[in-house]
Amino acid sequence: MKKFLIILAAIVIVLGGTLMYLNHMNYWPFQDQKEAGIPDGEIKNLNEPVKADELSLLLAASGKVAYNVKASNVAVYFDVYQRDKRVMHELVTESGSDEEIQLSGNLVWGIPGFDVFNPTEIRATITNGGAISQDAFTVPKNVFGKLENQVAETQPFDDGKIKKGERYILQAWGMGKGEMGINDKTFAKEGLKNREQSVILYVVFK
Repeated sequence: MKKFLIILAAIVIVLGGTLMYLNHMNYWPFQDQKEAGIPDGEIKNLNEPVKADELSLLLAASGKVAYNVKASNVAVYFDVYQRDKRVMHELVTESGSDEEIQLSGNLVWGIPGFDVFNPTEIRATITNGGAISQDAFTVPKNVFGKLENQVAETQPFDDGKIKKGERYILQAWGMGKGEMGINDKTFAKEGLKNREQSVILYVVFK
């Protein structure tokens, strides 16, 4: 009898732990309309190394993120800085409502063409449940091509808890004179001052 109780207790512990994990990660049967494999309130960077397929050959840069969060809006912006002064702030696409709701979905974006340092357009699609927001943003002609010494980086942020109002970088460019590093402190004033020009594509939750 004692042995049976020990085995039963072990089964309950394992089963309970498994169910807790499935619930935490939003896997079936707890998924509902949420993104599977992502805990509530978190964002996940799904960017993968470029694959040599027909689609990747048409994109100079691309990426994907997935998320589960209670928020009113998810939006993608294109900003241009001259040193630490923002000179351009453009909305690429957005999805949401006037009040806080469950936003569970993914963002897929891409820059058509072959030269990441001379983009002419940015395409982005946001999927939240059954709702889809898809837009194409035309990059102003005076942003790229004027300065030399350019660097670029794709989705440098880490997975983790979503902080509303925080700007999660999708693609960033540094150009001209100064330190060209792109990192999680890219938006910091001291970092912006070190670059002659910064161009940043990012997603933010509100």
